[in-house]
Amino acid sequence: MPKVKGQPKQGQRTRPQPRKRAPAPVPVEPARADLTSVLTGFVMVVALIVAGAALLGGSMSKVSDGVGNAFDSAATGLGFAVEDVQITGLGSDVRRASLVQQMSGVAPGDNMFRADPHEIRRQVLATGQVTSAHVYRLWPNQILINASPAKASAIWYDGDGQQVVDSTGQIMEGLSARDYSELVLLTGVDAPEGVPALLQFLARADTVRDRVSYAERVSRRRWDVKLRDGLLIRLPADASVKRATDELIALENATDLSQRSLTRIDLRVAGRTFLEPLDEQGASGTAAES
Repeated sequence: MPKVKGQPKQGQRTRPQPRKRAPAPVPVEPARADLTSVLTGFVMVVALIVAGAALLGGSMSKVSDGVGNAFDSAATGLGFAVEDVQITGLGSDVRRASLVQQMSGVAPGDNMFRADPHEIRRQVLATGQVTSAHVYRLWPNQILINASPAKASAIWYDGDGQQVVDSTGQIMEGLSARDYSELVLLTGVDAPEGVPALLQFLARADTVRDRVSYAERVSRRRWDVKLRDGLLIRLPADASVKRATDELIALENATDLSQRSLTRIDLRVAGRTFLEPLDEQGASGTAAES
């Protein structure tokens, strides 16, 4: 019988053929949540909320609340929630800093995207505790409020003692009135509340500012300003101080009012200034209208 080529001889062992190795599996990278997928997911959530509200007969206000809550949750999940509100620029005035933070309208846990710096600044200035403010969002989770404190502007005698008052009408605790003797002296109940209006008048009335002896708060709504030469200037309610100042300046420019011998200038009535002259003997004469 002819031999078949390739067949092993009798008694010879057959060598096992080497097996082919299976190809190595291709590594699979873990899925990453990029910005596109996050936004897509958020849009789908909003769509589901709107659709659900429509099916259930919900109002658009409920839809808006739902969208807002979903947006806040998404921002928090991504790490864009306020963790810290820092107040700088107020030094050691802890009370004022605490009030500024409270009235800023932003607190830890709030959505960073909703923390509008312009709105925060408006609310901080509305406290009347500072003269200027700058607000910064430090991403991803901090709010910085840099505020400038009001400066010492007047001394108030409250009947028992003297206290330093700043330009916003706040008592400046811990300061001695003896260190600010150059400031205008105030008297009357609740005088500090009217300081902003008084300072507005003095800042523009050049012929008056350096001659003031004291200012008395009248009926908790307006000022009587007494000058060192005895002249009394009666101002209207705080809301009308600008108008009165304009009239006084115009009258001074037209008549050299500061050079006349007067005992009283009454600016309380709009458009009508009452002048009370001083006679030669020093007694008050008949009031004149200007």
